[in-house]
Amino acid sequence: MMRLTQMFLLLSGIGFMLIGINTFRDPIAAMAGVELGIQSINALNEVRANYGGMQMGIGILLFSAIWLPWLSRPALLALSLITGGLVVGRLVSIMLDGMPNTTVQALLILEFVTTIAALFLFFRHTKNAE
Repeated sequence: MMRLTQMFLLLSGIGFMLIGINTFRDPIAAMAGVELGIQSINALNEVRANYGGMQMGIGILLFSAIWLPWLSRPALLALSLITGGLVVGRLVSIMLDGMPNTTVQALLILEFVTTIAALFLFFRHTKNAE
C-alpha cells in the first residue's frame, strides 16, 4: 500500500507543480481554458499567487511526503480537503450559475477522483497503522 501511496502522491504532486509552473510562466494562457480574464496587475498577482505559488507549495508538500513517510497521512488528508473543497465549490457553482464548459467539467471529475483516492489511501494508512 505504501508504494501505491507514493505513486499517487508523485502523480498528484506533478499535477500541482505543472499548474503552478505554467501559471507562473504565463498566467493568461494558463487561465484561458477556464475563461478567466485577467485585466489588471492585481489580477495577475492574485492568479500567480493562488494558481502559481499555492499550487507549487501543495506540490512540494506532496513530493515531501514521498520521502518522509510520517508526512504521508497528513499530506493525503490535506490533498483530500483541497480537492474536496474544489469539488464542493464547483458543485455549488453548477447549482447557482449553471453548467460550465467541458474543461471545467473535466477538472471536476479529476478533482472528485483525486479526493476519493486520497481519502481511500488516508483511511488505509489509518487501518494499517493500528
